Amino acid sequence: MTDHHVLLIGLGIALGMFFFHRTGFSPGGIITPGFLALELDSPERIAAAFLLGAGVSVLVSLAVRMVGVYGRQRTGIALLFALGVRLCIGWGAPLSQLWIGWVVPGLLGADMQRQGVLPTVGAALSTSIAAAMAARLLLSAGVLF
Repeated sequence: MTDHHVLLIGLGIALGMFFFHRTGFSPGGIITPGFLALELDSPERIAAAFLLGAGVSVLVSLAVRMVGVYGRQRTGIALLFALGVRLCIGWGAPLSQLWIGWVVPGLLGADMQRQGVLPTVGAALSTSIAAAMAARLLLSAGVLF
């Protein structure tokens, strides 16, 4: 992992926390904006992560209704569902990397189930794009690295 990657992930975490504090909408977990910012040059991976997250959201909604999982259990079951779906569709799909492959979709799915698809997608995309823009601005100004 390069210094640029660390910067993107750190800015994603900070901007995601700021966005949540100001709006109340979660961008799909703490690490999601940073890892999506790393993948902005691969829109097919980002689209696949959101599609997988939406599928996980449906499965989590069923689990919430049938079993009554909430809080950390809801997040845990979302991650397990994302991993299970990933194993079923195979690792050759556009989601080839570990984090964007099942962790990020699991976190997205948990938040999509809790707060809705559009707020989650909007929060995740806006904070990841903002993190990428801030990183580029800091690097071009010579402030960091």
